[in-house]
Order: sequence, then C-alpha cells, then structure tokens
Amino acid sequence: MTKYIGVKKPRSITQAAQTILEGGVIVYPTETIYGIGANALEPKIVDRVYKIKERPKSNPILVLIPDRASLDELVIGIPEVAEVLMEKFWPGPLTIVFKASPIVSPVLTAGSGKIGVRLSSDPFCRELLTICKIPITSTSANLSGEPNPDSIDMINGRVLDSVDLVVDAGRLVSQTPSTVVDVTSGKAELLREGAIKFAQILEAIS
Repeated sequence: MTKYIGVKKPRSITQAAQTILEGGVIVYPTETIYGIGANALEPKIVDRVYKIKERPKSNPILVLIPDRASLDELVIGIPEVAEVLMEKFWPGPLTIVFKASPIVSPVLTAGSGKIGVRLSSDPFCRELLTICKIPITSTSANLSGEPNPDSIDMINGRVLDSVDLVVDAGRLVSQTPSTVVDVTSGKAELLREGAIKFAQILEAIS
C-alpha cells in the first residue's frame, strides 16, 4: 500500500531515501514538476518505473545526480560546451544528454547509448540525493502522454497506487519540465525546450 508523507514532515527526506535505497519507487517534488524516483543503476527497478508510467521502452529516462563529481562515472567524455552549460545552469532545470558509460544500463538509456543528467536546484532533491549517493530517476510522475503534474491531485491514480511512497509538497511553483540538450556531437542540440529557453543556452555558449 502506498504511503503518503508531507515534504515538511520530520524524516520525510530520510524516509524517501530509505525507500529508494531499499529498492522502492517514490513520487517526489522537484524544481519543475513531480517526478518518479528510483535507483537508476538497477535495471529491474528502472523497468518497474517504465511499467508504472506505461512508458514505451524506446523512450530513455533521465537521472538526477548528487553532485558534479558523480557525473564522471555515468558518462564518456564531457565536451567543452557541456562544461559551459553546467557552469551557467547547474544546479537548475537543464538536462544534459551525454554518451553513457558502460555501467549505465541499456534499460535506462532505451538502448541509445546516451544518458540525460541533471543537477537539481530543489532543496528536497539535493538533500535526498546527498543521502542516497546514487543517481535516481526523474521522469515525470504521469502516465505516458498525460500532462506533467505540478500537484499530487494531477497524478493519475494508477501511478500513485503503484509506487511505494508519495512525498507531497503541495502545488509546485513551476509547471514546466526541464530543458533537454544533447551535447554528444560536441554542440548543443535542443531536444526539448522547457524551463530554460534555448535562446538562453545559445547566448551562454556564444
């Protein structure tokens, strides 16, 4: 049975971290929208996230990392353009797509050989990841194709009933997902415009 806890309740972060470290799946707030969080390094757990979202296996799932240093084990090479973008927009709502290292499961990358990574600016996410010390999934907490949720009320009951813990932070300020940029070619290629406008990205790297 799914447990619910308010984001300001004592032990909400440690309870969320414990759930993830024990192989569970949570719904949690970010600086953009509510996400589904789980251990991104365990293929069976990632597969469960796909099933919860009813998401096509051809669509990769992005991850949040605890700190900049955590990026090195997940990716192969960090292009100069990525260094510029990380300096300007991390922590924040920018997902950067890199070439994935061998430790990253094809289940997470949908066989693309690429991984989308973000360093969140949300205080809850930052502390959660500091405790977990592993990358966690951060796909939107909706059924595939449904609107991105900025409140628990917006989340489909099938999703809520399928996770182990829901962390409720009320209605979030932002209703826009992160911007996604692919840097695997050495250039910044826009995959999705979100909270950060592509014009801002182009200005930063010009």
